[in-house]
Amino acid sequence: MEYEEQLLELLDELQKETGIRFSLSDNANDEHETLRKLTKLIHRYRGDRNKAFFLKEFLTEEIDDKEIKSRAKSFRINEEAPWSLIYIEFKKAYDTEAVSVLSSIYASGSDHMVEEDPKHLILLRQHKKSVTDEELSDIATNIHDTLETELMTSVKIAYDTVSSDFYGLQNSFKHAKAAMDIRNIFHLGTDVIGYHELGLGKLVYSLPKEACTEFIHDHLGDFDFEQIDSETRHTINVFFEKGLSIAETARELFVHRNTLVYRLDKLEKLTGLDIRRFSDAVTMEIALLMNELKKNNTP
Repeated sequence: MEYEEQLLELLDELQKETGIRFSLSDNANDEHETLRKLTKLIHRYRGDRNKAFFLKEFLTEEIDDKEIKSRAKSFRINEEAPWSLIYIEFKKAYDTEAVSVLSSIYASGSDHMVEEDPKHLILLRQHKKSVTDEELSDIATNIHDTLETELMTSVKIAYDTVSSDFYGLQNSFKHAKAAMDIRNIFHLGTDVIGYHELGLGKLVYSLPKEACTEFIHDHLGDFDFEQIDSETRHTINVFFEKGLSIAETARELFVHRNTLVYRLDKLEKLTGLDIRRFSDAVTMEIALLMNELKKNNTP
């Protein structure tokens, strides 16, 4: 949705809440900040008893610790129980049906839904006891499958390990958003991803662009990654997945062993790296991830 459309919608909503027609002039804020402040004004007018708005402010660290404790107490939130956070990304802007479906799989009295923006919903769940990573993965997968089945649309989910208390959800939110970003940047082949499952992707994601550029230049010179076509990239991915096994990779790709060897020889001529050697394979995997990160950060 364009900025002007979102702005008009928020101004209309503000008028419905207050009975006063507002317009903007001499606005010193950028577009994102203007929309954020209008949204906050609407929720503030509705009153501090809006739990979802409180939870959103809490997750995004827009309120101080003293106010968090006061409002958590007023909403009767169990601060000492284990909590988990499920971050949901829709392919297109979700509607009331998506909210309804998500509400239908709530754990009664334990789940809270927060709307971050038109394509992202956050589900917070209070647990009676600690939950393992495997159990949380099952919960996230069930939510993913239910949403895709009921809504017939693409959904991605990221989550963090269970927090020991309510206040740990702020870190869980950061981790889940980072996991979703990493999943999208590096085209990870899964629609449900845990922050603890990201491997090298998490490491590379934390590096500055300059360090990535230096690493690539040190090991591949001025090599242009566009020379690696989709077939070769797929071959590399499968070869890594199969533990650098020629036989298993050829079987997975339904190609003759000699065909695979030819492809790997061709890649070595292009890059100077023989990914049949463990050290070169690691270098190649890191360089490919760094290249994707650089592409994503390029204006």
